[in-house]
Amino acid sequence: MASETPGLTETLLRILNNDLKHFKLCCVLVLIPTIVVFVLVMWVIKPTYAAKAVVTPPPDNSSMSTLSGMLDGELSSYASLLGFASGSVDADAIWTIFDSKELQDMVIDHFKLAEHYEFDGQFRADLLKQFRKNFELSLTDENMLEISIEDEDYRLASEMATFMLDKADSMFNAFKTKQARQSREYFDNRIELCLKTLDSLQQDFVKFQADNNFYEPEVQMEATINYLSTLQTERQSVAVEMNYESQLRGTDTKRYGELSKRYNSLNTAIHQTLNGKQQSMGLITLKKSPQLGAEYMRKQEEVKVQAALYKLLRQQSEQMQLEEAKKLTNLHVLEAPWPNDKKVSPLRGASLIFTVFVSMLLATILCNFIELVKSQKGTGSSLEKEWATFVGFFRRKRAN
Repeated sequence: MASETPGLTETLLRILNNDLKHFKLCCVLVLIPTIVVFVLVMWVIKPTYAAKAVVTPPPDNSSMSTLSGMLDGELSSYASLLGFASGSVDADAIWTIFDSKELQDMVIDHFKLAEHYEFDGQFRADLLKQFRKNFELSLTDENMLEISIEDEDYRLASEMATFMLDKADSMFNAFKTKQARQSREYFDNRIELCLKTLDSLQQDFVKFQADNNFYEPEVQMEATINYLSTLQTERQSVAVEMNYESQLRGTDTKRYGELSKRYNSLNTAIHQTLNGKQQSMGLITLKKSPQLGAEYMRKQEEVKVQAALYKLLRQQSEQMQLEEAKKLTNLHVLEAPWPNDKKVSPLRGASLIFTVFVSMLLATILCNFIELVKSQKGTGSSLEKEWATFVGFFRRKRAN
């Protein structure tokens, strides 16, 4: 008759009974590791404390970020070239400063961490690596920077965190000052070039106006048209009067001669105006006025664009001077580091619970294995043979 497969309850009871059969062994296997771990976490392993600080990233409303926004689009490459930083770039710079070897070396040297860590290595990189194990830089859910330093001395941990905050703010100020200085120097060079170009364009524009007697196109065009209209009206009036005089008295009269001279004088004035011979009076040639007007507008727009560029560069140069001279706190501490004497490691409760659980599991496996070997004794099973071979190997070793 085939043996029935034991159920879950029967299996659990069998495991529990096997543990109870070897109760003393289970107690030894559980208590000894637990006592060892308890002694380690209570008196041997030195406790570690943590000092934390939460700071806000640099504000993004500085003149540098304003200029960066002004240079978006086609001039974005210039913003990148000059290193104009927006708020996110400033936050990245702060992150890099905190994580930099330069700042961390300052902390190591200032607090003599080589002696404090009892460091006996030969390489500075190993000491730096040991410090970085105790230093953590992270970003909170609110996009704030959180700095954490762990150490066996909670007061020292707080002092190191405060020191890093002060030095990071100073280094960031130096970074922004250097960045502003480079930008100001660039603007000063561009202002000088812009002034030379602007002077050249203005001289060319003045020469064009003087050579062509072309100063105010709209005003001169209106004056020329009004002048021609007046001449044309007067010439027509003289022509009508001449026609009336010739029909009434003939063309040999003195009046007709005077009207004829008047008509010719008006006709000459009209032709001279149309041919540009009245430019000294501010009148312009109608045939050339479209070409001259287009050239005038082009030159005028070049001067205006260059003048606007000069104004922008001058304004930004002044802003860079203010930025360069500014010495303000950029890292605003929301949560300052303080001597927190609550240890973060070792975790006594968690360590003891984990030790008891693992020890109990190993003791259960060992007790059930012993009972399994006993149950197979004398049956001639393959397990008995393998166990006998295994035990015989150690017996031979001991006999030798």
